[in-house]
Amino acid sequence: MSRGRRWLIVIIGVAVVKGAAVVWLLRDPVPHFRARHGTLVETRVEPLTGSASFANERVVLRSSSGLRGELLLRRPIDPAAPAGTLPAPQGPIRRPVFLILGGYETGERAATLIDDTEGNIVVAMAYPYDGDVRVKGLAVVPAVPRIRQALLDTPAAVFLAIDYLLTRPDVDPARVELVGASFGTPFATVAGALDPRVTRVWSVHGAGEPYTLMSHNLRKSVPWRPARALVAGLANILAAGPRLAPERWAPLVAPRDFIMINATEDERLPREAIMTLFDSARDPKELIWLPGLHVQSNRTEILQGLVRTVLQRAARPS
Repeated sequence: MSRGRRWLIVIIGVAVVKGAAVVWLLRDPVPHFRARHGTLVETRVEPLTGSASFANERVVLRSSSGLRGELLLRRPIDPAAPAGTLPAPQGPIRRPVFLILGGYETGERAATLIDDTEGNIVVAMAYPYDGDVRVKGLAVVPAVPRIRQALLDTPAAVFLAIDYLLTRPDVDPARVELVGASFGTPFATVAGALDPRVTRVWSVHGAGEPYTLMSHNLRKSVPWRPARALVAGLANILAAGPRLAPERWAPLVAPRDFIMINATEDERLPREAIMTLFDSARDPKELIWLPGLHVQSNRTEILQGLVRTVLQRAARPS
């Protein structure tokens, strides 16, 4: 066999292996979501410090699949009945519940950022990843399998959280609001599309086109465009970006509401990526623009404005 033919065989072999790897990485994730969801087999509720008007609870869930979920729940405290009266026969007041998927560093702490829930139950979910969320650069490489596993486990963790919430006597099963904020938008859209128990899906400072978002946010750390395109493309495939892209799932939310709230001066989300997500959704849908930059836990005014907007809009009929 000639040397040139041997090299050709090697090149073809490498291409076949790479192609097979890409197909495996981008396979349909729904069977994985269903398998990892399993059934709720264990619930542990731990009371935390609250206030005169609300109580905080940490909830740890375990599925038959081994998946573990962790929630931080903030609920209003019902006024005590006057002395000498009997408890209301109907039991606890059933309230709307807002299940929040926030930034990857904020996780379940997102519930503590909302001081006034206006009579609603607010629940924030931790992402099912037990590694260091602040790891950067080449240190990310060994963590890639665990990161990918966590990304694909997140929709299943949402299903598990809803399983638990619907067992609570203080939750209104007709008002399960699923909120994806920033990093949480893809997961909220996927879970909302697949779980009919979700009554409305919110995307708060979210957008579509995962590759575009990755490339846009790598501009400072990888200024050379060809290198940035390579890094963003590889990261998008490894993170199952094409499969988790919210614009792929948003059409399936209908006929339930899909509501987007975005910032006019958002430095992290290109306008075209925002519109890609909105255009992909079917009616009923709504896009609300608010002034300001991208939401962060230290941007208190922006955060409070978003909370007010969500709660006020949620109080109106669909």
